Amino acid sequence: MKHFLKSATFFVTLLTLAFVVQSCNSVKPIEKAQLEGGPWVLKTLKGEAAQTAFSGEIPNVNFDFSKNLLSGSGGCNRYTGGFTLSEKNIFSAPQLASTMMACMHANKESEFLAALSTPNLVVSLSKEGQLTFSEGKNVLLEFEKSQKTATSEVINTVNADNISGKWTLASIEGEDMAALFPDKPASMEITADGKVFGNAGCNTYRSTFTLEENTIKFGPAMSTKMACPSLKGESLFLSKLSTPLQAALTGDKLTFLSEGKVVLEFTKDTGDK
Repeated sequence: MKHFLKSATFFVTLLTLAFVVQSCNSVKPIEKAQLEGGPWVLKTLKGEAAQTAFSGEIPNVNFDFSKNLLSGSGGCNRYTGGFTLSEKNIFSAPQLASTMMACMHANKESEFLAALSTPNLVVSLSKEGQLTFSEGKNVLLEFEKSQKTATSEVINTVNADNISGKWTLASIEGEDMAALFPDKPASMEITADGKVFGNAGCNTYRSTFTLEENTIKFGPAMSTKMACPSLKGESLFLSKLSTPLQAALTGDKLTFLSEGKVVLEFTKDTGDK
């Protein structure tokens, strides 16, 4: 009888342990609707308060599950890129691309983007609405859902209508704009019927474009042949229009990317508003 009781007790213990292990290993997937949109505003970066790490704009993140697209502000520059989120709440966004603006305020934008790009982060969402990204036992990022809707922060689905207008080149592969364009930066005017024209820095040009999802393809550019002091910036600019580019729209900023790298960034001409 004692042997039977010991065996029964041992069996119950095994069942209990198996239940505990199974409970620990089972992870409830975060509902996409809880994360969709944004912005989620940074609360801490590796334990440091966001207000301490960033003297200007606080970074944020927006989720678009229809395209598996992540976007937001790094504290100064805008970023975008694809992401994955598994049913076990494992998150990866290894190829985030960002603009290359000169930033006025001291911040830890590079650390923020590096943390967000860390592969296989574990994501959790507390009952209080705090979104956490962890690597092992280390919490890298904490966010809180903003009460404001993500308007200019969200990168829109690009179409011929929302990119129509006059745009001024703000950056080209992070190069020195003043050196490349000593007189005036290149410009681009886009029409909803597929036409493009503008000034490449000295000569004027015209072209056409087609848009499929967020990929834009420009036709051969026809330009004038004026004698210009320097054609370095103009030649570089026109060469970037000769290959298919990924287009992203964030408020009044239009960005063209190639293989995940930002190559051209434009700002909306205020005279067009």
